[in-house]
Amino acid sequence: MSTADRILRQAFARVGLEGFSTHSFRRTALTRMHNAGVPTKHIQRISGHRTLAALSGYLEVTDEQVEGAIAKLVF
Repeated sequence: MSTADRILRQAFARVGLEGFSTHSFRRTALTRMHNAGVPTKHIQRISGHRTLAALSGYLEVTDEQVEGAIAKLVF
C-alpha cells in the first residue's frame, strides 16, 4: 500500500468512512471523464494505461447507460 493510500484510508477511518482508497478515487475520476465525453484515447493517455483493455476495467457503466445506448438503435 502506498503512503498516499495509507494516509487517505486513515483519514477516512477517523471520520467513520470505509471503502475509499486512491484506487477508488482514480476509478471515479476516469469514469467521470468518460461520462463527460472525453475520448477514451485521451483518458488512456492521462491515466497511463498501456492498453484500452486495461483502461476499460476502470470505466463503470450503469444499466441506464446501457439502456440509453440500446434505445439509440431504435428508429
